Amino acid sequence: MEDKITLDRKTFKTLASDTRVGILKSLARRRKMLTELSKEFGMSPSTIKEHLENLSRAELVIQKDEGHKWKYYELTRKGKDVLNPGETKIWIVLTLSAIAILATTFDFAQRSFYGTFRTMSGGEMVAAPGAPAADIGTQALYTPYWHVIAFVVFSIILGVSLGYIFGKRRFYAFQGE
Repeated sequence: MEDKITLDRKTFKTLASDTRVGILKSLARRRKMLTELSKEFGMSPSTIKEHLENLSRAELVIQKDEGHKWKYYELTRKGKDVLNPGETKIWIVLTLSAIAILATTFDFAQRSFYGTFRTMSGGEMVAAPGAPAADIGTQALYTPYWHVIAFVVFSIILGVSLGYIFGKRRFYAFQGE
C-alpha cells in the first residue's frame, strides 16, 4: 500500500508558485540562508523572504536560528515528503537489506567455524562443537545454499536501493537544480 501525500488547500496554493517549488528543490540539496537563495534566484531578499514565509505557513520550510548572526532555512518532514514521496520506503528497504546481509554472513560464519559443519580432527570425521554425534554422516552433505541465495538476493536489493538514491542525487546535481 502506497502512502498518499495529502495536500491541504494552503499547501496546494503555496506550491502553485514556480519560485516556491524552486526554493523547495534548492533546500532539498542543503539548508541555505536568505541571501544565498536571493542570489540563486536573482530576486531581492524581501521577495524571497515573502516566499519563505508562505512556505513556512504551509509547514514545508522551517527557519533555524542557532543563536548566530545567520539564520538558515531547511525543509520540514512534510516538505521532504512533498518532493520525495517514496524515499522513506527506499531507506527502510536499504536498511533492512543491510541487516539481512549482516545476519546471513554472521550465521554462515558461525555455522562454518563454530556450528554444525563437520570438521576434521587427525584425519577422522567428528561432529562440530554442539552438534549431535549421530549427525556426523549427514553434516558432510550440508552445503550452505540458502546462505548464498540470501546473500545474493539481499545484495541485489541493497544495490538497487543504493543505485536509486545515489542516481537520483546525481541526476539532480547534473540538472543543476
